Amino acid sequence: MTKKDLRVIKTLKSIDDAIVTLLKDKKFEDITVKDICEKAMINRGTYYSHYKDKYALIQSYQKSLIEDAENLIYKNITGDSLTEIADHQVKDMLEQLFEYIEYNQTKIYATALAVGRVEFMEDFSKHMYKIYRLKQKELDVHFSDEALSEYLITYVSNAHLGIIYRWLENGCKETPKEMAEMLELMTITGVFKSVLTKEKDE
Repeated sequence: MTKKDLRVIKTLKSIDDAIVTLLKDKKFEDITVKDICEKAMINRGTYYSHYKDKYALIQSYQKSLIEDAENLIYKNITGDSLTEIADHQVKDMLEQLFEYIEYNQTKIYATALAVGRVEFMEDFSKHMYKIYRLKQKELDVHFSDEALSEYLITYVSNAHLGIIYRWLENGCKETPKEMAEMLELMTITGVFKSVLTKEKDE
């Protein structure tokens, strides 16, 4: 890694820290690029070399969160059918997801404060629903009732997001491994597999 790369990383980290600090005392709409630059101790030219305005900063957070979450799921959950998924794959994926969230909690916190908790939850939930739906089709998981399938994926995606957000609010006290085991037990091993078992029996 070059000195230039290190400088860029340091600058972006300063911007991240600045927006989070500012959001603790001011609403996002009241924060200016000047405020961010002063708090980050950088000039406007440096800021604008990375983001065109304050909205672009938050949008970059949203984009990276969604893309990274999708990549984690697709990287860890492999196979052409549900029976090909090893038991550890889901748990490994969830643990890596929580590790990612813990590491990026500053950006997630800033995004939620900037766009509002409700809008943040709704937007991210829609994307998680879409990802889970696509994965369901790839794994050839079918249900006799399409409505059941739709509500089940909605339940799982919202349950995951709700638990993740509460973990963040509580300061990430539990380890990513503990959260992964908890989430797997409550949603994947519990509700999801119980529905699949019922479907097979019928």
